[in-house]
This record gives sequence, structure tokens and C-alpha cells, in this order.
Amino acid sequence: MRLISFWGKGGVGKTTCAAALATNLSEEKSVLLITNDPTPTLSDILETNLSAEPSKVPGYTNLYAAEIDEEAVIDMWKSRFGEEVYYILSSFLPVERDIIDYIARAPGISDQFMLYVIYELWRSDRYDLIIWDTPASSGSLRLLRLEREMYSHLSDAVKMYLRLKGFLNKIRRGEGDPLTLINEWKLLAENIFAMLSNPDHELNLVTIPEKMAFQVTNRLHSELREMGINTSRVIVNMVLDPNVCKSCDPWARKVYSQQEILKRFNRIYGNVLVIPNVSFEPIGREGLLRFSRFLLESF
Repeated sequence: MRLISFWGKGGVGKTTCAAALATNLSEEKSVLLITNDPTPTLSDILETNLSAEPSKVPGYTNLYAAEIDEEAVIDMWKSRFGEEVYYILSSFLPVERDIIDYIARAPGISDQFMLYVIYELWRSDRYDLIIWDTPASSGSLRLLRLEREMYSHLSDAVKMYLRLKGFLNKIRRGEGDPLTLINEWKLLAENIFAMLSNPDHELNLVTIPEKMAFQVTNRLHSELREMGINTSRVIVNMVLDPNVCKSCDPWARKVYSQQEILKRFNRIYGNVLVIPNVSFEPIGREGLLRFSRFLLESF
């Protein structure tokens, strides 16, 4: 299944770009649009009420959407991995069951779990295309990479202990070997990375023509590349029209600054996709279809 993701710092228009592309492509195919932004605006952009469960968006041709806030992600993580984590930890530490709630709220856990959610949806045949509006960082990927490496480098002593303890537990309670779960988690982490580096995944870095956004984009691009995940395109949003008011000094200075930043983007990434600063609000089906024309040539 084709996966298209939008990455970048907050406030650059990731959600708008994702929603506009999803709206357009859903005219001909089944599209799931999903966001886990900590301060989601997708419901407002689509002009409907969304929940964590994907549902068909009223008034759109074949668009399904889900808006998953942090609390929903935490509940989903506890349901999927809570008992497994408790089983592993209790195999060699005297912990109570409330450790599940403590770990569920650890920094990065909710973002990391979204990778698992996307992976499960990607494996399914429910949609022709998934468009993912990501949070504003690659921290969850770093956490997943660290986790994968941790599984690979457990010391022999720990592995032996877990194997022995798991064997005794299996005899006592009929449960499985903790190492089996750890190996399953390691494989899952590897599969998620394989999905993100798959040719059917198109990763888009959305940015704006400002110095700080330029630096954040370069840093995010480098972090992703270090993890073996390639950027398909860079989208520079909210670019001012140089011809609007050439005699207006503040406007001209702002335009000049933006054009200099655009030159930097083009030197590093080739021909970036430029989206103008539009005079209309890209919300609702008609507004999003109108905005999507700036994206379609590249997609």
C-alpha cells in the first residue's frame, strides 16, 4: 500500500497539505488521512468531528480520517503492549502492575506507538492509500532505533537470566519465554523501519521560506537520512508573490529574504515544490480541492 507522510516543524502547513492531497486523491481512490498532532486541527480543516477511530468523512467522495490525540494513543498502547511490558519487567524486577501506567506516559511513547498504528494500517487492505500528518519531530524514530538496538545488544547474562526465568515461569504458569516477546518486539521495530524506507513510502518535508525553518528542515532531513529513510520532496509553503507590491518597502524586504532562503533550499534539494501564500482559507472540501492544485504536479 502506498504511504505518503508529511513532516516538519509546527505551523508550516503540514496538516493543510496532507488534507488537501487526501481530498483530491480520494476523488478516485480510497484514502485514509490520519493525524496524531498533539494539538490537532484536522477536524477544523475538514469541517467535521473526527475521533481516534477511522471513519468516512461526510461530504467527501471516498475519504476516511482519524484524529488521534495523546490520551487515545496512550490507551491504545496500554491495550496492545501494556501486559507484555509488565510481563517482561516482572520477569526480573519486583514491580507492580501500575508500572504500565507509568511507562505509558514516558516521553516519546505515544509518538513511537503511532508508528506501530501506521504499520498495522499499512499492512491491511482496507485503503488504497494512507496519508499521515506527523507530529513535529523525528524523536519517535530515534526512540524506536534505540529500542531496536537495545533488543539486539542485551547482554548474554541478561538473556540467560530471562531464558531461565521464562522457563520456570512457563512451568509454573504456562506462560511463554520473555525472550520470545523481546525478539518479537525487535522484529516489529525492524519491520516499521522497513516500511518507512520502502519505495512505496513518500516522505515530504514541509517548510516555509524562513531561516529557522530552513535550519529545522535540514536537521530533520539529516536525522531521517541517518536512519536510512529518504526524503521524496521538500515543499516550501507560504511563499509571497514578488509581483504584488514591488514599491512597498516592508513587503519587498520580506520577498527578498524569502527568495534568498528559496535559493538555499534549491541548492541543497534541487527543485523544491513551492506553494504560494494563498488569499483564501484552505478549509472544507472546496477550499482543499482548490489548494491541492499546487501539490498535484509533484504527486
